[in-house]
Amino acid sequence: MSADLAGKLDVLTDLFKRRLSDDLDKRKLLEEQARRIQQVEGGLFRDLQLPLVLGVAAVIDRLDRHEGEGREHSHAIRDELLDLLERNGIRQVATDKGFDPANHEAVAARAEAGHPPGTVLEVWSRGYARHGWVFRPARVVVAR
Repeated sequence: MSADLAGKLDVLTDLFKRRLSDDLDKRKLLEEQARRIQQVEGGLFRDLQLPLVLGVAAVIDRLDRHEGEGREHSHAIRDELLDLLERNGIRQVATDKGFDPANHEAVAARAEAGHPPGTVLEVWSRGYARHGWVFRPARVVVAR
């Protein structure tokens, strides 16, 4: 290989390494900015939207318990409210995979034939999360 070609190859190698280093620096900067934005959004949610969402959750609880006249209508309204929360990034906490203290609050425990310990037997109130943060755990009855 000629000295001229080797020199050009060294220049290109150096350029490639600098560009790769620049790309890594930019990626780190973007990740840091994304983290900061998520923190700000979380703070805004807690300050501005959380009281409203918890109020809507309380209305949903009442609609879940409604058994009287107009039950179908009240459950249709409940489903619309749940859909509205979902469209705004509020997810229901799953209760079908067994008791999880990170997502559930056990309000009672009872022995029940055919159900292994830790099975969620009953949901007293739904739980809700946003971006993985459980701000209202589901209140459940658990098999012991």
